[in-house]
Amino acid sequence: MGWNIDFEICALIILGVVVALHISKQYVSIRRSHLFLAMIAVECVAILCNIGLRQMLIYHGISIGTAGIALIDFYIAVQYALPLLFMYYMVVWSGKSMIYSHNRWAFILFWLPIVSYAFVVGRNVVEQNLYRLDAKLGYVETSAMMALNWIAIYAVMYGLVYAVVYIRILSFERLSVIGLSGVFVAFGAVTQYYMTSAMYIDFLIAVTLLVLYLVAQNPADMLDGNTKVMSRSMMDEILRRDIEAQKTFELIVLALDDFKFVNKTFGVTTGDIMLMQVAHYLMTLTRRGRVYRYGADQFVLQVRHNEVDMNAILDHIQERFRHPWITEEVSVMLSTTISCIACPEDGSTMETLVDVIDYSVLSAKTQGKGSVVFARDMDLHALRKEKAIEKAIELAMDRDTIEVYYQPIYNTEKQCYTSAEALVRLNDEMLGNISPEIFIPIAEKNGMILKLGTMIFEKVCRFIAEQNLKDTTIEYIEVNVSVVQCMQQNFVEELIEIMEEYEIEPNQINLEVTETAAVNSLSVLQENIEKLHSKGISFSLDDYGSGYSTLGYLHQLPFQIIKLDKLMVWDAFENERAGITLKFTVGMLKELKVRIVAEGVETQEQQKHLTGIGCDYLQGWYYSKAIPGEEFAQLIQATG
Repeated sequence: MGWNIDFEICALIILGVVVALHISKQYVSIRRSHLFLAMIAVECVAILCNIGLRQMLIYHGISIGTAGIALIDFYIAVQYALPLLFMYYMVVWSGKSMIYSHNRWAFILFWLPIVSYAFVVGRNVVEQNLYRLDAKLGYVETSAMMALNWIAIYAVMYGLVYAVVYIRILSFERLSVIGLSGVFVAFGAVTQYYMTSAMYIDFLIAVTLLVLYLVAQNPADMLDGNTKVMSRSMMDEILRRDIEAQKTFELIVLALDDFKFVNKTFGVTTGDIMLMQVAHYLMTLTRRGRVYRYGADQFVLQVRHNEVDMNAILDHIQERFRHPWITEEVSVMLSTTISCIACPEDGSTMETLVDVIDYSVLSAKTQGKGSVVFARDMDLHALRKEKAIEKAIELAMDRDTIEVYYQPIYNTEKQCYTSAEALVRLNDEMLGNISPEIFIPIAEKNGMILKLGTMIFEKVCRFIAEQNLKDTTIEYIEVNVSVVQCMQQNFVEELIEIMEEYEIEPNQINLEVTETAAVNSLSVLQENIEKLHSKGISFSLDDYGSGYSTLGYLHQLPFQIIKLDKLMVWDAFENERAGITLKFTVGMLKELKVRIVAEGVETQEQQKHLTGIGCDYLQGWYYSKAIPGEEFAQLIQATG
């Protein structure tokens, strides 16, 4: 028959390596892992059956009797069950294994190869139509065997397509590796039909299972390296699957208080031991619960709904943290803030659940060490609104629907508009107009302010160039700068590059920095401001008088313009003492040789008084509200 057993031996060795790796590392007891081990077991059985069958044919020829026929039938059934297991493995991995209530066609297409397999294999048991015994060639597959090959190919392709569509936790590169391996096996199954003398299909399957282990089943990727509880990526996968399966569960989130102090005082090694002890303790609290490491010093305990009394678990945790955590060298008292979250009540999607976890942890921290908070008691409406605004910002940037309005600034000496402040406007189809006072802090918190700030600055530069503002009375445009932008290494270079692209002169731009920005980041801010100032760009200190003012900002930073906060201006007309303060503030700033902009000017009385005490510029609704660029250009032409 010319059969070579080497491929089967190599396949068994490879599978043995995979099993050894599983044994040497901690096994993650989830359904996907069970199915993976089932695939290994099935493939091992198939290889052993193949070896046994070939030996029987070598020694007995076609006279293998009833036992030999039964072995052939069993071998075929086992070998072609593996693609079906692979298909189910990929479906389970997707998180939609309570399948198919969500998609009738997916249900039908999933069961089609299973029913077909059962029919073909069952018919073969009765008729033995998938093979024949030949005196020279031994066991020979008939043309009917191609039906099983196509069923196997279909199952593998279905699993791969399902993975591409539904599995969100794998990178494209990893999915590509799995896909290529599956295609490799499918191609091998077809060619094997025509090359019966070289039985290499089991070797290809073993290699694919090894690849699948390294890419998808490696405990090093599924478990946290230090504490050996499940990793953040596994938490995302399992919770997403449970949510889509409409399971109910609770999460207890522990955020250790001041754990950086433990690492700094006792050393990172001791800190790691403490984390390991906390993780192992949490694993003892429930029989069927799961523990995940959510962050550097944060753990999540997932408890099935009604499995245990949540209050009893909380009492156990609080009682344990009243006692020290002891290593061979030190005894350390730890405290933890605890957040309790119910699903689906507090979060019906994975994305929402993560937001609620982060929000609840922050809320617990603000209440003090050792606090316990329940998500049901928090203002989750505010969180959801914030997330909706985040999506609105992201969508507006993607669609380039962020608008820049301009509010003219009146020069009291030249008695005309000589500058304007660029103000960003965001209008969402669902949320309507969103105030910059609301969405700018949100953009700063999630990092979108970097892209947003660059987009606004570029729009302003393009507007200056297109409207040829240097030939009008407008000397410069004020652009607000976020402190987050100021902290970037490439901040200066990025602005200069945009200005050069649109041929904008440095004196046509004035950057506004809020007083709080200067307070929080004085050294870095000073470096970037001085770089831009040396290029000829002027700076304004915005909202002066709204916070804890100090002349140190004016001494250390090269501000040419000070903008008086509108509340300071309004108070001066309501309170005599505030009026005196405003008058002497203007006088002091004059002595410092800076120009003064009074914001919030809304009446003629305010206009006359502020001009009289020496304000250089006036800005407010008395002159004009913020208007779109085209209207602003028309206004300047009309008043020029």
